[in-house]
Amino acid sequence: MVFVTGATGLLGSHLLYHLVEDGQGVYALKRDSSRLEGTHEVFLQYPGGEQAWQKVNWVEGNVLKKETLEPVVQQAECVYHCAAVVSFSGGDKDKLLDINLKGTENIAQLCRKYKVRLCYVSSIAALGDARHEKEIVDENTPIIMETVRSVYSQSKIAAENIVWQQVRKGLETVIVNPSIILGAGHWGRSSSQLFLTVSKGMPFYTDGVCGYVDVRDVCKAMLILGKDREVEGERFVINGGNYNYKELFTCIARATGHKPPFLEMKPWMTSLAWRSLAAWGKMTGRQPVFTQETARSSHHKSYYSAAKFLARYPYFSFYPLEETVRQISRCR
Repeated sequence: MVFVTGATGLLGSHLLYHLVEDGQGVYALKRDSSRLEGTHEVFLQYPGGEQAWQKVNWVEGNVLKKETLEPVVQQAECVYHCAAVVSFSGGDKDKLLDINLKGTENIAQLCRKYKVRLCYVSSIAALGDARHEKEIVDENTPIIMETVRSVYSQSKIAAENIVWQQVRKGLETVIVNPSIILGAGHWGRSSSQLFLTVSKGMPFYTDGVCGYVDVRDVCKAMLILGKDREVEGERFVINGGNYNYKELFTCIARATGHKPPFLEMKPWMTSLAWRSLAAWGKMTGRQPVFTQETARSSHHKSYYSAAKFLARYPYFSFYPLEETVRQISRCR
């Protein structure tokens, strides 16, 4: 039996399906206020989705309340810890620190206590920093302390450190560091929100570069690593490819029948944009999607490598960006 936290998020929803299809007994965590419609819709994208959906065992609980997790964790062979808050708004700092740190600490402590394998979903945001623009970042790239980081990035670094502390005490774990996950479902949240925005027609782009990966590839990689007991106390970058924003937005625009972006936004333009949106947000009480941190990251050029994972599992192949975008477009 396996246990999945963050089961109602984009990655968690897809992972549940892949675990069920793999023949595993699946228990999934949900809060008492969780809505399951989005997760159900993800299942229906797949062949036999409704039948697979009926095989998921839902458990009500909260990663911040250890007593709600313990009865399930102690019965599991592996816990897939996907629960996390992804936000680049300073106003979400307390929530980020609670879920991403305290929630991870609770799960890691319980897994160590009951000798349960942990597959922890971290992020490329927890990796080190390139010393120059073209340097490739991987599992061993050191962190440069002077680097300006988002609150989200800081929380994922701190959460990984919590897991490593438990590893030194005997926890059996493997960590995955996926790049930006692209997948169908949960529209209006995380990367799906980006897809929807661009699919409506986006004339602008910035010169930033980042890594992207299909959600199905992350799920397949997690299944492999969750069952490979020879891998212990290691981290793996899961990245399908590195693309600049013009390439990404153009791919989405073509798949959805819109004109590709043609106006490059310079740093001074994005700076003006986030300041204007922040002022508007204060007047309306609405939290802006485009913030100081997202403006800064939109010009950042980061390249990531999944060479370590592919060296260990040479049969694995990632979906190309075009196929990922076509799949998402078909499911809208």
